[in-house]
Amino acid sequence: MEIKLLLEVARAGGVSGSTSLTLRELSRRMGKPPSTLARWLRRLEERGWLERSPEGRGQRLRLSPRGLAFLKALYTELGEVLEGREEVMRLEGVVVSGLGEGSYYVKQRGYRKQFREQLGFIPFPGTLNVKLNGSSRQAREVLQELPGVMLKGFRTKERSFGEVKCFPVRIRGKEAFLVLPLRSSHREVVELVAEEKLRDALGLKDGDRVELEVRKWK
Repeated sequence: MEIKLLLEVARAGGVSGSTSLTLRELSRRMGKPPSTLARWLRRLEERGWLERSPEGRGQRLRLSPRGLAFLKALYTELGEVLEGREEVMRLEGVVVSGLGEGSYYVKQRGYRKQFREQLGFIPFPGTLNVKLNGSSRQAREVLQELPGVMLKGFRTKERSFGEVKCFPVRIRGKEAFLVLPLRSSHREVVELVAEEKLRDALGLKDGDRVELEVRKWK
């Protein structure tokens, strides 16, 4: 994914200065097609993690201060988790209404079966949506790289469904799971599932500020 590309740019010298890399060279290094890498580069640039400028047939790449800060945060979080020094990551944001997509996905038989087997319950057919603040959005990117409960993707007659990574979370004293679709482009909003409808159980409305205590999966 994009973070691996960011790491590759860093390895090539894009931390202390800019480095000259063509898509062909990146493709050789990472084993990914140039079209995929071009898409990842655009996303990294849009997030403000990467700076690039044309150079002949190639381009010069360097990590932005924001991109470097993200990699440092990722390094710290991974170290704490893998060494058992940190059990909780805190995310903050506000409750927002979704478009009903969460309900559609949670109702899919392929996911519901895995919810029961992997998490031990069948969730309410809907999600609680939380729009993260600035620092928590960066933490969410780190979270996606940490080990969690993986729900496998599957295919129906109509379409395919991607992998989802889940983490146990506590919100205002209630236990739930944070679900991260791995191929989602919605990075500002996270979704929570539980056996009950969290919005009603916690008396939440749009605009309410909440803190999520995301715990390491053991």
